[in-house]
Amino acid sequence: MSANPETTKALINSQSTAEMPSTAHGIDPLADPEPLPDWKVALTEWKALWEVHFVGFALLFIAMAFFSCFCVVRIRQRSKLMTLGNYFFVVCLMLMLFSLSRALFLALDPYESHTVLHLPVLVVRILFAIGYPCLTSSLSLIHFAFLEVNKLELISRRLQNIKFLASVIATHFIVVFIIYVIITFSPKLARLLILCQTIQIAWWTVLAICFLYSGWKVNLEWRKSINFFKRTTKDRAYSTDSASTLNKASQHGHNNENQPPKGAQKIARISGLVVLLSLLYVGLELYSLFSLYKLYDIKGEETVDHWSWWGYQTCGRVLDFLLCLVIAYVIFPSTQSTRKKNTPSATLDSNSARVNKNIMLKATGSIGNGLDAV
Repeated sequence: MSANPETTKALINSQSTAEMPSTAHGIDPLADPEPLPDWKVALTEWKALWEVHFVGFALLFIAMAFFSCFCVVRIRQRSKLMTLGNYFFVVCLMLMLFSLSRALFLALDPYESHTVLHLPVLVVRILFAIGYPCLTSSLSLIHFAFLEVNKLELISRRLQNIKFLASVIATHFIVVFIIYVIITFSPKLARLLILCQTIQIAWWTVLAICFLYSGWKVNLEWRKSINFFKRTTKDRAYSTDSASTLNKASQHGHNNENQPPKGAQKIARISGLVVLLSLLYVGLELYSLFSLYKLYDIKGEETVDHWSWWGYQTCGRVLDFLLCLVIAYVIFPSTQSTRKKNTPSATLDSNSARVNKNIMLKATGSIGNGLDAV
């Protein structure tokens, strides 16, 4: 009994079609350049921890997105009255873009798990990829504002300008976007992610060093101003009026000798937090690069240990949100109407200026106070 040739040909074609993975726009859905856990096993063992992770962080980033939208509107209204209004307006936009992209990434198709929706792979990866350039750009602009307010020079003035910083930020966005597009259409080039993570590690390291320098420099300048005030008041006490002024000023100086101005304290707190979180980011990226993903030399392994992966991603989202809080802490005072107050540090500076005419006060009032004045 002979088989019908047409039936045999149709059967072979149907089998070959079933064995071939479906591709959409040239993207192989089975090839993940960044290894993921075995979702069936992972979801079974994680149980409610999976929902806690992606739903919880999605809600947090949605709340941050609404907050950043409020800040964008408020700072836009007050930008003409602010010294660094344009810088903080861009910082708010970056924070809003980061929060929104993270919220969409987690709420719609978290980590390409397809547990909520089944979005195109490229869309999901771009939503995640643009996040870190937004964070590093925001912190870079904040640090640049620190330098401008306190008249500090970190590098050559030719490089320490907004045009150079904007070009570096734009280059970071472009490189990350290109890398993720390439690895999406050509998963064999997954090791390009090493370049992406190396850039990220370099960014966090540079930010940690820069903020550490700024915090140290502001503290050093404050101590110099205190010592200068003490020397000046001793040399200028000639008349009765200046002596009484000296006694009042000295009393203020002794009472606040170990308390820097509020602006300097705020810069110190922000610098310390950014340095700590940046170094934690560096450690996390190094762990993923060498331990979790093993330099993307998977050798046929398509999945990673689901508990290690969950811990890594959870730590990453925690650091993301903590840095968002730090940025919010910086920009929120700029959304409020400010009133001039005679703080002890301002009184100390004004008294020293009356005693010594050679003292030149900055427009910001005292070291670091310009941060609250913007």
